Amino acid sequence: MSISNLLKRVQLFANLQTDELEQLAAICQEKSLPAGEMIITQNTTGNEMYIVAKGSVEVFIQGLSDARSLVVLGKGQVIGEMALIDQGYRSASVRATREGAELYLIESDAFYKLCDENNHIGFIVMRNLAIDIAFKLRHRNLAEL
Repeated sequence: MSISNLLKRVQLFANLQTDELEQLAAICQEKSLPAGEMIITQNTTGNEMYIVAKGSVEVFIQGLSDARSLVVLGKGQVIGEMALIDQGYRSASVRATREGAELYLIESDAFYKLCDENNHIGFIVMRNLAIDIAFKLRHRNLAEL
């Protein structure tokens, strides 16, 4: 599967045109990870997001005495997308699962440069990101009732 076809499956990039997906694909960097390798470490800062192209990754939170797995994500799913908004602290850790993972990395600086060149890409991605954050916030708030 080509990277452009993978990007079409990513909800964060929904409603981008084919040529815009190709522009986005041009700033993606491939990264292969063996089983168990850490991708993101909780409470560290980061300036990149990742798209799972093959394999899967486990998202988990490290507590004082143990780790709690939150979710396993696979092909077409995104991790670290908050780095497109700011370079704040990561809220969870992520590692490759037993089969390892093939990822595409997008650095925030490269993304910002692309958005300066094509404001429509920036608008669509940030709108999709806002929709996702709003959904998660509402879901979390309802779970606390």
